[in-house]
Amino acid sequence: MEEKNQLQILLEKWANETAVAYHKLAKEDQICNRAFYTQSDLTKLNKSPELLILGINPADRYNSKYDYPIDADGYKGQIQNENWGIPNGMTGERLLKGNPFEQNKSKWRIWPPIEKLFNISGLSYMLEEGCYAYSNIILYATKEARDIPSKALELLPYTFKLIDAISPRFIMCLGKDSDKVVKRFRKNIVDIKYVIPNEMWIGKYNQSTVIGLSHPSRGAWNKHYEEFSQTLREIIEQNK
Repeated sequence: MEEKNQLQILLEKWANETAVAYHKLAKEDQICNRAFYTQSDLTKLNKSPELLILGINPADRYNSKYDYPIDADGYKGQIQNENWGIPNGMTGERLLKGNPFEQNKSKWRIWPPIEKLFNISGLSYMLEEGCYAYSNIILYATKEARDIPSKALELLPYTFKLIDAISPRFIMCLGKDSDKVVKRFRKNIVDIKYVIPNEMWIGKYNQSTVIGLSHPSRGAWNKHYEEFSQTLREIIEQNK
């Protein structure tokens, strides 16, 4: 059997602790009775990635066009959904493997704009397998970001434990700084400054450079690709 490296050991520890914490809150607090999951398959990481992309939280809907894996019955529905294979509740092992439909992300609203931005910036290599991880600040799924229960924000430390485990060089945080989740996330970021007023900011979390952008869904980036791409490329080059 192949010996696990230090990153894999840290990720397993993170996943086991996180699965327990989210499961416990989902069971104890009805408003947090939500499905929860990460996005990319973290078992594929053998070394610290260049990039960690963080959305606000997963979407809570199932649609065959977009292949979202959740139905309308919260955590109970997720447990009963055979795509997840968790008849007794979420496990660390399953949490690490991410979204079972992640391979279809090209159909999602969030992913094509990200790919376009990195392609225009000449940074498409950062989205190659093993070079990045993709997750969310909060793992509970809701229809809209504003529906995230305030109680769920108590689990934000597990997001920073993930960051500590994988030690990415860059973190891209997607969402307006006025959003309650992003606002709470930013409390752990230092040296924040805007590089594009009201649209793009940078900061530091330990050794990681954090890049904040408005959320790309619903065409929010359409007027900004050129400006975003030039600024993103400069940030990456200056902080390598």
